[in-house]
Amino acid sequence: MEYQNNASLMKNKMTFSELSDEWLKFKRDKVAIKTYKTYEMYINKYVKKCIGHIKLKNLNVKLLEDFYNDLKTNTTLAELSIKHIYTIVNGILNSARKWGYVTINVNENVEHIKVKKKEVLCYTPDEVQELIRALKNESIKYQALILLALDTGARRGEITGLTWDDIDFEKATININKITQYVKGYGIFEKEPKNRTSTRKVVVSETTINILKEYEKEQLRLRLKLGCKWGNSKRVFTTDYGYDMHPDTPSKILSKVINRHNLRYINFHALRHTSISLQANSNIPIQLISKRAGHSSTAITYNTYSHFFDESFKGIAETMNNFLKSEVN
Repeated sequence: MEYQNNASLMKNKMTFSELSDEWLKFKRDKVAIKTYKTYEMYINKYVKKCIGHIKLKNLNVKLLEDFYNDLKTNTTLAELSIKHIYTIVNGILNSARKWGYVTINVNENVEHIKVKKKEVLCYTPDEVQELIRALKNESIKYQALILLALDTGARRGEITGLTWDDIDFEKATININKITQYVKGYGIFEKEPKNRTSTRKVVVSETTINILKEYEKEQLRLRLKLGCKWGNSKRVFTTDYGYDMHPDTPSKILSKVINRHNLRYINFHALRHTSISLQANSNIPIQLISKRAGHSSTAITYNTYSHFFDESFKGIAETMNNFLKSEVN
């Protein structure tokens, strides 16, 4: 018991920087590498710099409140990034409490970082048509990439993770079962989707299937032309030399198309929002939209895209009104 008390006393005198290093070491093999690198970046760049010198015994709510307020006022960090830092600090102190280094997690008494809900950006149906017309003047790879994103609403990493055996041309289905990510020092790597429901089979349009067939032929021609210089990636979307496409490349491709044709700027993820918007405006049941998007529940779909379903709700009201009027009369 005396040893335990002395050990706890010594740990109580450690700095938050030392505790952060111990926590990172603990987390190293317990989370995905990209998640770990995000932890590492926030801790080294912000946490250690501002509160790393403070000893655990001196850490209190006021110091932490000042830290978060300083991040809000003296950095360009978005609210969501500050919330991530709050979550990381909370995780570090929860571990410290579990390990017996501290008796309480003072961060839990800090008011939670609130993130204002941002408007979900997407293209209107007319803007989608503008984009599709613009794509007719682009390469078949650009057409296939962007149309697939619009059709499926798949995330960027899900699209770059696709291999040709994920596509069933006869059944017109896309099997989304993996993603690719990039981490500096590790390169491009494959991993499972973000959650169980993200693994899904999506039925796509005849238009998308036909474009993918053309693109497959074009990729084969390029592969034969380059011969041994081809990188032999099995991905649907590759570099011009047949290597895995960087997960950031779809964003660059969309930006090129937008700039060349003077379209309203949206980021690549907004194609996912656009796809869901088009489905919602077509009165497709939310359960089907949610499943197709790979959401874990319809609540997530509704909370994120509630305004997309306004017209559907109006339709329900009109239906009920007609029914009630006929009954009353």
